[in-house]
Amino acid sequence: MKVKILLVLTFILIIFDTSAQDTSNNFVAENNFVFWQKVFETDLTEIELITLVKESGFLENYQIEENKIYGNLKPIDADFKGAGFSEMVCPMYIARSFFDGFVIIEFKENRYRVTLKNIMLTQKYDDGLSKEGERTTLETFALKNGQNVMKSAFVKNPSFILNFTFSNIFNFTKLAEDDKW
Repeated sequence: MKVKILLVLTFILIIFDTSAQDTSNNFVAENNFVFWQKVFETDLTEIELITLVKESGFLENYQIEENKIYGNLKPIDADFKGAGFSEMVCPMYIARSFFDGFVIIEFKENRYRVTLKNIMLTQKYDDGLSKEGERTTLETFALKNGQNVMKSAFVKNPSFILNFTFSNIFNFTKLAEDDKW
């Protein structure tokens, strides 16, 4: 009897573990993928936001639908210096890569949500470990093998640096304030 109860509890825990989400610094691990998602409060209208998204130049091949804009994030550098790190303490894969992915920006009154999926790293230059232009998924560095659990090494500095970078890029309200002259 005790063995049956133990087996049932183990089975339930396994099911719960494989379907659970893990989150850190606006990164979410779900179904063995990692995406970044953040909601921004704003006083801007949807038209003003769409204009700022277009003018930012961060998206290419974008499309606009009702209450949504989506497209590809152009390759960007992680702003590890702005996040308070030097290149010496920044993980190599952060400092030596460009980041891109698929962006969905959804609009609602007084807020918008940005989701960045399929995040890819592109090696900036040749080194002893990889070649220039080599592409790697963020999941390689962020997830424990075959699990929806983020590696503790990713949860620390890398997720903080990338969250800082993406938050600044997609804070269109701040862009609008900075643009006033």
